[in-house]
Amino acid sequence: MTAEITGEPRFVCDDNLGKLARYLRVGGFDTVFDSAIDNSRLIQISLDETRHILTKDRRLIERRLVRYYHLIESDRWPDQLRSVLGRFGLEFRQGRIFSRCLEDNALIQVVDRESIKNRVFPYTFEHHSEFFHCPVCLRVYWAGTHPEAIYKRLERAGITILD
Repeated sequence: MTAEITGEPRFVCDDNLGKLARYLRVGGFDTVFDSAIDNSRLIQISLDETRHILTKDRRLIERRLVRYYHLIESDRWPDQLRSVLGRFGLEFRQGRIFSRCLEDNALIQVVDRESIKNRVFPYTFEHHSEFFHCPVCLRVYWAGTHPEAIYKRLERAGITILD
């Protein structure tokens, strides 16, 4: 049974979908992932937080407590991502891409440049004017070459980033 949730979908991924979870977070989509999660905890998170379970496990979706889910058929992350975007009518948009921490899913925040001076390499500090950080894990982000590489991967995967 697949019931519908109103509002923007939020997700919880099973332990086989780490790369999918990461790319959903790149797109700014609220996605819980823990590589050590078991099925009972996955279902509990889905119920407690009204999240769609993204899973490759057919037996999991047969459990009576599973209400919101999307079965992932492919082993390849680009196909998985296109499947989720299509099923939920989602798009990658410029204003929300890279708005979540890739490690823990928290919304990242602009941070004063001087406050992170000792947390990044001097070259990075000198060549970038805008920095962000995760308020949970305190990881620092900036627009270096990594985002460009991800944009290219998304483009090769057929994912368009809209303005």
